[in-house]
Amino acid sequence: MKSTKILTVLTVLAVLISACGGPKSSELDKKKEELAKKEKALADLKAEIKTLQTAIEQLDTEMRDNSIAVYAEELRKGEFKNPFQLQGLVESDQNVMITPEVPARITSIAVREGQHVEAGQVIAQLDASIAQSQVAELSSALTLAETNYLKQKSLWDQKIGSEMQYLQAKNQFDNLTKSLETAKKQLAKYTLRSPISGTVDEIMANAGELVGSMTGGPVARVVNLSSVKIKANVSEKYVDQIRKGQEVEVYLPSIDLTLREKVEAVGNVIDVNNRTFSVYVRPTSAKTRLKPNMLALITAYDFVESEVITIPTKLVRNDNGTDYVLTLEKRGDKRIVRKTPIEIEKEFASLTIVKSGLNAGDLIITEGYNSVVENDEVKIMNKK
Repeated sequence: MKSTKILTVLTVLAVLISACGGPKSSELDKKKEELAKKEKALADLKAEIKTLQTAIEQLDTEMRDNSIAVYAEELRKGEFKNPFQLQGLVESDQNVMITPEVPARITSIAVREGQHVEAGQVIAQLDASIAQSQVAELSSALTLAETNYLKQKSLWDQKIGSEMQYLQAKNQFDNLTKSLETAKKQLAKYTLRSPISGTVDEIMANAGELVGSMTGGPVARVVNLSSVKIKANVSEKYVDQIRKGQEVEVYLPSIDLTLREKVEAVGNVIDVNNRTFSVYVRPTSAKTRLKPNMLALITAYDFVESEVITIPTKLVRNDNGTDYVLTLEKRGDKRIVRKTPIEIEKEFASLTIVKSGLNAGDLIITEGYNSVVENDEVKIMNKK
């Protein structure tokens, strides 16, 4: 009877426990199942990410830790010019100093700086009082001598008088005529005139100053800028590299002007003192902007060739007498360093012309070549 009561109590407790814990256990199972699914999805996603990373590394050399960074350029054919530079000065064919031939004081200046003058125009007047007096005296003496000569000639024509008197009168007349002509030429020297057409560049003396003496200088400078040229003294080592008619580039740094001109003349004599010869370039444009003694830098070319492959000379290496450069070869998705033998046509300080061994489109390592050897895998960096 007692055991029956215990069984009944246990049955009731089981029913109560089942009624209270059933729904909670079902919800927990669902959560665990959901978590398991998420964990599986996460694992699958990580696997996909890993697969993508591997694929990217195979396609992008910059992602590979074992590749060496270098800079490379694609080779192209083009024109090559090897320049050399000459230093010259602007000169004027018509740059004239107006200097008196006789010593005298300036009585007046007839022009001003910057004024245009024509050939023969008066620049200044000097004190010519003494010369004028001489001309006046000779003119008076010549008038008397002429009268006497004509009288003696008339008498001699009539066979009157002596021949000696006639000849003396004629000689005196002729001498005074020549003396007067000389005196007039001397008088003309007291009027300073411009020998050329141009611009008064500078007035160097004032009225009242003594000029034309041992201590006196010029009165003015007249320059014609329509006739300017550039002269350069060139080392004799370039005697075969520059010629008449050759095109050159002229740069005038003081006015930041670049001109493309042709060589007008080349000197034929080597100066024994500095071993140079003269080269002349006559500008065809912007002549009014050029000033005498202005610095000019002339760029000429001692070698010109079209459609050639050139590389920086510093990239050329030599191995047992064979010249070579480091290029890049594509192997699948990789870039591999290759030692490419080349034949040099001509070598200059900065660039080398390659005769054979390289083609347009080849990739040549330009920076980082000291860090790689043949068969290294590299990644190409882009210059910013």
